[in-house]
Formats: sequence, structure tokens, C-alpha cells
Amino acid sequence: MENDIKEIKYYIEKKDYNNLEEILGVFMISTKKLQNKNFDILCYSIQCGCSDKLIKQIYEWCNIEDVNYYYLINNKLISPLLNSFIYKNYNIIEFLIEKGANINKKYNNMTLLKYLISNEYLNEDAISILVKNQYIFSRNDFNLLFQKDFKLLIFTFDKITEFNKNIENNYNNYYDNNNNNKLREKKKIVKKNKKKSEKTIIEKGINEKEKKNEIDNIFKHEISISFMWYITYFRKREYNKILTLFKYETSKERSRGLKFFNYHFNYLDKNYENDIKLQFLYEIIYEHVEIPKFQNENKKEFIDEIYLKNQFNRILIRKHELYSKYISNNDYSSIKKFKKNNKFFIKYMQKPPK
Repeated sequence: MENDIKEIKYYIEKKDYNNLEEILGVFMISTKKLQNKNFDILCYSIQCGCSDKLIKQIYEWCNIEDVNYYYLINNKLISPLLNSFIYKNYNIIEFLIEKGANINKKYNNMTLLKYLISNEYLNEDAISILVKNQYIFSRNDFNLLFQKDFKLLIFTFDKITEFNKNIENNYNNYYDNNNNNKLREKKKIVKKNKKKSEKTIIEKGINEKEKKNEIDNIFKHEISISFMWYITYFRKREYNKILTLFKYETSKERSRGLKFFNYHFNYLDKNYENDIKLQFLYEIIYEHVEIPKFQNENKKEFIDEIYLKNQFNRILIRKHELYSKYISNNDYSSIKKFKKNNKFFIKYMQKPPK
């Protein structure tokens, strides 16, 4: 047995198609010898960088029935699917999923995404594969992405948004085409039997309620944004990231526009809260940060730049009055404290925008 495995390993390393075909296809070595902790032929062929064609052929030669498994050896996880991600063989990932590998399988109580992040294997290609193959992102997965790489998190949100849109568009096209075909068939029957009018048939067309229910039941990814992410970036004053996240916000509170963030301000240090809000508005107004259209509560009109400037000016005036009061009273202790807590305001007053 050991000699057989050594020989197989050698041929895999050499990518020797003919000899592998002979030893695997002719001699019919048992699956137990080829799939175990000591040697797994699928994992090894992926690790050795065999071509997609050869890996698929090995699968056929060995009559492999199960690809949805993993081994834990010396605290190291090994599986055909994991190896495909590790060695960036994305075509084989698709093949393994087709053959029954579960992309949502837990590995020693760890999600696939957590494994990829923990071992530095996650990249944009891997994210694309996960989204395409209906990996279910958990809140913890999104938190791990947030902690790991903001750009990768946003890339994930983009891919999810694109996937969901394509799914819905494809379904709508299929539903509409299917419905049109049914209408055409019914029209033929009407023309032949002359019992029903076209008007009656058209009225029995698409049932929008049924269509909506079916759309709701098809698989779509869900985006989950933690409110603590906003708090983190407010504290760091990274407003571009806050507004980028807000584009993907799915909560109903989103429609409140800038009022959505008032709740977050409550969790900031009270000494800095207004200064952070002042700078946030400044970034939107004067730095021309891209910002989604904010719907003003239940009204149809949208908040424009004038509204934002009014908010900004109100805070600015209050701060200016307070600061002037301290100066006129020669209250040096309060001036020092004010400067410490209102760094943006002081900077703004020294060099306001033109």
C-alpha cells in the first residue's frame, strides 16, 4: 500500500497523466486508501498545482463520491475546498461545489470566511467566489471583514449588491418571458375556439402579488452593518468611510438621512460630540464628499446643501459665542479646555474655506 501511495504521489507531482490513468483507472485502488488523514488524493493534487483537467479526471478515476469533508491534523485544517482556496484554484472550487461540497460548512466551529481571514487567504477573487456560490455571510463574518480590511468589506458589499440585482433581474426576465409565452398560447386557443376575448386573457396576466412573493423567496445575500462601525469611524473622524458604509445601509432608519446619525452621536464623548458633528457636516459640504440622497422622513423632498449648511452654521455660531464669552471674561481655564475639545472648530476659525 505504501509503495502504491508513493508511486501515486510521484506521478501527481510530475503531472504524469498516463501513468496516473493506469494506476488509478486500471488497478482500482480503494477509496479508503486514497482519501484519509495520511493521504488525500484530491487535496494533494490541488496542493501540487495539477491542472483542472487532471484533478477532475482523478475524481473520475477514483470514483470519489464525497467531497464535503475535512481533516484536522496537528491543528491544521485540510479539505479539497479549503485547499482550492489556499492554492487559488477557483475553477476547482466551482467543480467541488457542483459535486456536493458545502460552501457554508463549519470547520471546527469556524466559518469558511473566518478560516480564510485567520490564515491570510482572503482576497477579492475569494470574495467573488463566496458571493457567487451563495455563501451565507454572518454578522460575525462582516465584523471580521471590518476589522481586517475596510476596502475588502466594501468590495464584498459591492459584489453582494451586484449579485442581488442580477438575481432579481434574471428572475424578472424569466417570469416575464414565461408569462408572455403563456399569453401567446392562450391567445391561440382564443383565436381557435372564439370563446374568450383577448381582454379577459390580458387581465389574467401577471399576478404581481405572486411574483413579489416568489422574488422574496429566492436566495439573496443580506448586508449587515453594525452601528458600532459608525461609532468607531466617528471617533477616528474618518467621515468618508462613514458615508461609504451608509450607501449600503439597509435599516429602515436610513430614510431619516442625517438624523440617522444623531443616535450615534449620543455614544460619543460629550466633550467632543459637537466638534465631531461640525467636522462631519464640513466634510460633506466643503470637501464635496459623495453622499447619497437623503429622504427627509416621510416627505418626498430631499435634503439639499442649504439644509446642511444651516445645520453647520448653527453649531458654528453656538461655538463661536461660547468661545468669545470665555475670551472676554479672560477665563483661561475654560479657554484651554475648549481648545482641547474643539480642535476642528479652532482650525476652521484660523483658516475658514473661501
